[in-house]
Amino acid sequence: MLAKLIIDMATYFFVAFGIVLGGSLLGGIAAFLTKQPPFLRMDSLAAQLKIWGLAGALGGTFDSFMQIERVFNEGDISPIIKQIIFIISAFMGAHTSALMVQWLVQGDK
Repeated sequence: MLAKLIIDMATYFFVAFGIVLGGSLLGGIAAFLTKQPPFLRMDSLAAQLKIWGLAGALGGTFDSFMQIERVFNEGDISPIIKQIIFIISAFMGAHTSALMVQWLVQGDK
């Protein structure tokens, strides 16, 4: 049970991490090809993609939040805790990736 939870947490973390990092890197390449400042574009994309990294890791929609509402109506707390852990894990992945991009391009000093 705990091993499955840790595996799922790592999956949510790295999916969100990959969405923000990949989108920022490819956006930087696009900026370079269109003769715009790539580092500045990567920095702004990393901040903008954080919410999409979170949504993408949680399944592309906000079903997790709807499941939390459903659980409140049924009264079982265990799935709520698990969904909150997954949301926090996905947020940490997206935020870590955005910080890493900012560090790489020396943005937001």
